[in-house]
Amino acid sequence: MDVRYPLASVKISPPLGNVRRSLRFTDGALCELLSDDNLHKLLDGNDHPLQRFISRWERSMPLVLLALVLTIGAIIGFIKYGVPLITRQVVQAIPPASEIRLGKESLGFLDKYLMQPSKLPADRRQRLTALFEGMKKDLPRSQAYRLEFRSSDRIGANAFALPGGLIVVTDGMVELARTDEELEGVLAHEAGHQYARHALRHVLQSTGSGLLIAAVTGDITSITTLSATLPTTLINAGYSRDFENEADDAAVSYLVRKGIEPKVYAGMLGRLQSEQDKKMGRDKKTQVWTPADLFATHPSTTERMRRVLGLEK
Repeated sequence: MDVRYPLASVKISPPLGNVRRSLRFTDGALCELLSDDNLHKLLDGNDHPLQRFISRWERSMPLVLLALVLTIGAIIGFIKYGVPLITRQVVQAIPPASEIRLGKESLGFLDKYLMQPSKLPADRRQRLTALFEGMKKDLPRSQAYRLEFRSSDRIGANAFALPGGLIVVTDGMVELARTDEELEGVLAHEAGHQYARHALRHVLQSTGSGLLIAAVTGDITSITTLSATLPTTLINAGYSRDFENEADDAAVSYLVRKGIEPKVYAGMLGRLQSEQDKKMGRDKKTQVWTPADLFATHPSTTERMRRVLGLEK
């Protein structure tokens, strides 16, 4: 039977790679077409120019691979530049009271599971507290900063900044330092993290868009649940390369203003890395470089030392 339909009444499925196209007629009949280049050319003449362009792209493997590369590049670009920018704006919108509460709850979590009261002599803690109080006049926005001492075999020699102005120093870090000037470098570094609010920015970037949305909408309850996530994220994963560089630059700037050689701080970094390698059972002589190191988001201690010494910018 010979059946004819007006071409304008026929619904032609859009081209999609190598998927069979179909013709749907006004009486409900459906016709699936076998792959045929001549037939595709005939049908393509009725397609929108954009559809024809997309169809040709989908049928070309080199163009498909190019699209994949462009997509991956766009995702990486957003993660590298878009997410930090959004996070910086979100952090600025968080009330200081909420940030202080988050810092206190994070410290409480650490005290419960990972840390104990400091075992340093009281006079040693008092001298270091006085040292830090004297540093404040040379550190930006530091009047609300507070130094806390803790002991922890699991954390070892470490120092870290928590939201709201808290800077925690472990007994291991104090014992590792040979001079108070080395500790000044460490404290200035942590003050740099504190000034830029790196702790809060880091955990928001690391834990997904849900928390960003919670922060934007002012859901403080959701923000304060970070008190368990934040300290473990900081201790286990560490900061990004950009954050560490910013804090190291702040430390060097402080040391130079005080007339202290940056090599003092660089030496402390090297000794701290050796201590951590010893704790983890790593041997530099047998440590093997892997391709994953190329994509590391945090800087190596060697990189940081070179930057502190002005050998790498």
